[in-house]
Parts: sequence; structure tokens; C-alpha cells
Amino acid sequence: MKYEQYLSLIKELEAFAEQDRKGYERRVLGLAALGYAYFFGLILLFIAIPLSLLVLLFFAPQSLGRLLLFAIQFWWIVVPGVVVFFGFLGGAVRSLFTKFPEPEGHEIKEADAPELFGFIRETTKALKAKFPDKVLITDEMNAAVVTIPRIGMFGRRVFLLLGIPIMKTLTPDQFKAVVAHEIGHISGRHGGFGKWAYQLRESWGRFIETQELNDHKFAFLYEKFVNWFFPYFQAYSFVLMREHEKEADSYAAGLVGARPLGEALLALETRGAELNNVFWKTIHEENLERSTPSPNVFSRMLGSLSFVDSDRDRETVLAAVKRPTDYNDSHPSLADRLKMLGYWTGEDLPPLPVTATVSASDQFLGERAAELIADFEQRWDEHIASTWADRHSHFESSRKRYDELEKKAAEGDSTAEEMLEMAGLLAERKGNLEALPLLRETVEKFPENAEAHYTLGSVLLMNDDESGLEHVRRSMAIDIKWRYAASDIAFQFLRSKGRFEEAKEYAATVESEAEDFANAERERQSISVTDSFLGHEMTEEKVGDIVRKLQYYEEITALYLVKKVVNYFPDVPFHVLFIELRERGLLNRTNDMKPEDLLSAVASRLENSEIGYFALLRGEFIPIREVFPRIPNSKIFERNS
Repeated sequence: MKYEQYLSLIKELEAFAEQDRKGYERRVLGLAALGYAYFFGLILLFIAIPLSLLVLLFFAPQSLGRLLLFAIQFWWIVVPGVVVFFGFLGGAVRSLFTKFPEPEGHEIKEADAPELFGFIRETTKALKAKFPDKVLITDEMNAAVVTIPRIGMFGRRVFLLLGIPIMKTLTPDQFKAVVAHEIGHISGRHGGFGKWAYQLRESWGRFIETQELNDHKFAFLYEKFVNWFFPYFQAYSFVLMREHEKEADSYAAGLVGARPLGEALLALETRGAELNNVFWKTIHEENLERSTPSPNVFSRMLGSLSFVDSDRDRETVLAAVKRPTDYNDSHPSLADRLKMLGYWTGEDLPPLPVTATVSASDQFLGERAAELIADFEQRWDEHIASTWADRHSHFESSRKRYDELEKKAAEGDSTAEEMLEMAGLLAERKGNLEALPLLRETVEKFPENAEAHYTLGSVLLMNDDESGLEHVRRSMAIDIKWRYAASDIAFQFLRSKGRFEEAKEYAATVESEAEDFANAERERQSISVTDSFLGHEMTEEKVGDIVRKLQYYEEITALYLVKKVVNYFPDVPFHVLFIELRERGLLNRTNDMKPEDLLSAVASRLENSEIGYFALLRGEFIPIREVFPRIPNSKIFERNS
């Protein structure tokens, strides 16, 4: 479904849901039932075949005997068909009974946090929700309810995930409001839609993954349905999930109060921004300067959450309340949520929350918090240590390369590519805002360089500067190859501003280009005797490198390098290397590699080359040999006999 269609459908469904909520829910459940019915129908269709054979065994054994005789006579057709058949059926059945892994985290019991468990019990009772099977403490700045089937599509297990960072950030009442919101998602008032929708998507997803292993031999049975059904199901379920988000806020406000929930939303916005913009920037700078990892990063991160810079917080909130509700996120925007709660009228800035004197983690976890933090600390230190030295070494190499390029730039000899490389190295170390002056200089010096315009435009848009649109448009005008990337970033920017009508133009380009990319990928996945080939476009140096790497395989008698004629992105050559092997007799050359093993070895040896496909000149590809004499320079190697 195209973006414009999806947007129009969402708006239409929102109006319908507002007018007739029950009717809308019935329509959504009907769609879900259709998805399940088609899924189970496929399984029943394939089960019917072996059942029919059993019926023949008991009631018409002679007919079954004739079928078996036919199968024996044409075994080369029947055996592969049977393998594919049971592969399909097995994949479908496995997708029904797959066991899901539990979410990660430290489980706490009621003895660890009696007051917290008491609140969870009161809330689940009030909202007619299932009490969580497990309460897990995590190291993330988040809280969530995760519902997974016990096995496949059947049963339900509920996990309440509570992050130590969020507990350190919020007051007890603010945290209670967040927990109540999450439990609201499993409220009996919501029904089981979320669970069934999730399990439907997961079951179809696992089923399609298993079919990929069998090259989608039976894709014709489900591909059209899936391509039609899921965009509509996504649109219908999206509107309902957004309503559930609003209701979860309403439940939390009713149980704990609108003010604690509003304060929690703002605190999470400001503390999250502080982590991203200040704390992690500090750790990055330490990684630049030191080869040994910084210790106690997790504890330092928790400590940074209590530091408040009022000016920065106001800037963060000002930007956050300007973000509109988006059709890519089931949550309403922060501004809409605060207004619906009655926490903010929309004038000036929302009142900022006060810093917690007693945190939720102190209140609810007590001494257990220190044990959990110590464990997360050790894990974080181990994880950071595993990459710290490599990243520092990379930054040192980048610094040296930057110095080389800077020296060349001072002499006025830099190419556009070198100036863009400089900008990238600078952005990597100091952030993309630091690279802006250099990018502007590059565009000024090379006004017809599409990549320079695209890079400058991207950085401007990422930093909320609308003038970047002019540069990404210019990149498309200079070089059509930048249409996809430029349109995508323009679309994302406009959508983030709520300018959905303007975004449609770019969405259409992205969708068109994405379709072309998919078609290009499809036509480059295989070759056949009906394909047309032309001379390759590789340099002598690269061809020589291919020959040097492969000439030591004595099994190879000749190599042919050609370019397949493609319809999509023909300016990006799709090179094919055909490999001719000497005959492997029954009694001689028994030490020769198996053809399939040799093909894998060649592909691995030339992994970073410009060759898109490797093929052995045997079997179905033998007729292609007749084409090579008509293609200039196609034979790049021949072994002297």
C-alpha cells in the first residue's frame, strides 16, 4: 500500500472509530479472524493430501498402488516435490508451536519489593488485568509490558519490565503512573486484541521465514494474500492501538493522578535528552582520548540522571511539544498526551517536574537496588571493554587520516571526495554540527557535486534546519542516483513536522525507487540461458587480480567474465563470472574439489570484487558457452593443456 493510500485510510478509520467504536472493533476482529482463517486454511489444505492417501489405503488400495508405481517410475520428479511439500507443511506447523524466549532481566519476587507488588496487585485488580507472570528489572531507560504466547499461538505469559534508570529518574508516584499505564495495555477492558494481533503477525512472519529456506516454492498460495492483507490489517490495528494508548493514559490518571503521569512523561523526555546529548557525548570523548575503558559507566549514567540543567530542560521540552502526532507511532505526541491529561493547556511551556528527592528505586527496591546495579555495572564494564580499545584505535587512525587531508586542503589540492571524507571524519569525532562549515565549503567549491549537496542537506535536516531541503533537492537534480536517499530524508523531515501533504511527493519517489530496487535485486539473484550478456566493464587491473586469485585452482580450465543485461539500474553493471572445470573422471583426478565446494571457495576468495554472480559452465549453462566468442574480452583466463 502506498503512503498516500495508507495516510488516507488511517484518517478515514480514525473518523469511523470515533463515530462507531464497537463497529470498528468488530471490523478489526473480523480482519484478524480472516488472517487466522487463511493461515489455518493453508495448513489444512496440505494436511488433506496425506489424509487422502490414507483414505485410498483403506478404501481403494489398488488406486494407491498405481500412484506408488507412478511415483517409482518418475522418482526424480516426485522426490523433490515431496521434500518441498513437507518443507512447506513442516514450516507452517513449526510456526504454530515455536516457543518464544523470555525477555531479559533480573526477576524480582514480592519479598524483594512488597510495596511495588502490592501496587501491581491493586492495579491489575482495578483494570481487570492478568497479574504478570514475572516482574523483571532491566538496565534500560524504559518500562514495558511484554506478552508472549506460551507456545506458538497458544496461551499467554505476561512480563512486566521495569528499568533501573527509569526508577532512578522518577518519584514513587510518577513511577506508579508509568506502571499503571503499562498494565493498562493488558487490561480486560482492552480485550485480547493486542495479543491476537501480535501473535498473528508473528506466526505469519515465522511461516514466511521458513518458506524462504525453501525458496518460496509455494509462494503463489499466500503471497498475494499477504501483500493485500497486512497493509490493511496494520492500518486498522494502528488506529485501535492508538486508542488503547489514550485509554492506558486515562487509566493511569484515574488510578494515580494526571499530574504524576504528566510529570513522568516530561521527566523521561528531559532525562533521555540529557543522556544522549551530554552523558554519552562525555563517554565518547573519553573513548577518543583513552585506550583503556572508563570504569563504572552504568553507575555514572544513573548518577547523571539526577543532574538538572533547567535551561537545557526547557529547550528539550520546547522542541518536544512542537513534534506533532505521527502516523508512524501508535503513541500520540507528547503535546497531545499532556493536553488530554489536562496537565497542559497548550500555552507557554508545560510545568517542569521537580527533581525526585526520593526515587522510585529507593522507595520500592531498597537495598536490593544496590545488588542489581552492581550486576548491571559488571555486565556494562565487560561489554564496553570488549569494544573500547578497537574504537580508540579506529579514532586514532581517523585522526591521522584527517590530519593528512587537512594538510592537503591547506595547499588547495583537495578533491570533493577528500573534503567529504574530512567532513565525515570530523563528524565521527566531534558530531555532525562541527562538520557543517566544511560541508558548506565543499558545496561552494564543488557546486555540481550531488553527494556534497546531499550530505550538507542531510546534516541540516537532522539538526532541524529546513534549508537542508534545498540541498537534497539539488542532489537529485544533479544525479538521479541520489533520488532515493534524498527523497527519504526529505520525507522523514517533513513527516516529523506534521507536514504530511508535502511529504507525499517524496514518499511517492521513495516507494517508486524502493520498487525499482526490489526489481533490480530480483533480476540479479539468478541467471539463465535466456539472459543477454555484454562485455564486462572491469579495469585490466581488477581482471588481473581475479585471475591471480583463481589460477592456482588446477580444476579451473577457463574463466569467462561478462555483464548481464538488466532492466533496472543498467548503469550499475551486474558482472557474472563463468567457471569452466576439467572433467572429473571416475578413476582419475579423485583429489579434485567437488564442483560445489570449488564454487563456494571462488565466491569466498572474490568476496569483495565487483562480481555479482558465479556460475559453473555445466548442466543448464552449457549453451551459454556459444555466446562468449561474440562478446569481446569475455575469456579472461585459459589454462594451457
